Amino acid sequence: MKTRQVWRAAFGLAIIAGSVSGCAGGLSYNHDFDPSANFTALRTYVWAAAPAESRGVNTMIEKRVVAAVDQQLATKGYQPASGEPDFAVNFTLTTSEQTDYNTYYTGMGYGGGWYGGGMGSSSTRAYTYTNGTLIVDIFDAKSKNLIWRGTAAGTVNEDASPEQREMRIKEAIAGILGTFPSRPK
Repeated sequence: MKTRQVWRAAFGLAIIAGSVSGCAGGLSYNHDFDPSANFTALRTYVWAAAPAESRGVNTMIEKRVVAAVDQQLATKGYQPASGEPDFAVNFTLTTSEQTDYNTYYTGMGYGGGWYGGGMGSSSTRAYTYTNGTLIVDIFDAKSKNLIWRGTAAGTVNEDASPEQREMRIKEAIAGILGTFPSRPK
């Protein structure tokens, strides 16, 4: 009887562990910058022209990202340029599909030592999901050199409503630009 309880507990833990690992959907952030760049001289910006092959998104997503970046830069004290800009902003979105496999084992046995027997079975399930990485680049307007890059990576919810997409984009941009220096006041 005790063996059966141990197997049930182990099977239950395996199901819970598989469920939790399949639901991890948080964003991870990273950034890098040119240590020789003078960020205190930055005041105004422009959006770099989108590359011919697009930024990897449809125009609705592009508008949401641009609006979120504009909002975050404004809260940090930067303004769109009316004349010569100090820096240019661009973004790219990349996606890739990933498949995880979870195998669950069940079984029971009897005996011990040099003899015994039993039976068991296993079941494997495949979970396919889309990973996305949003990259925001900041270039010096005069030298055209990349001076700052921030990224957000996470699982893409393809069934999200437009409101949920907008919230996720705002969350990602706030996290990405969280380490970008604010203008001194």
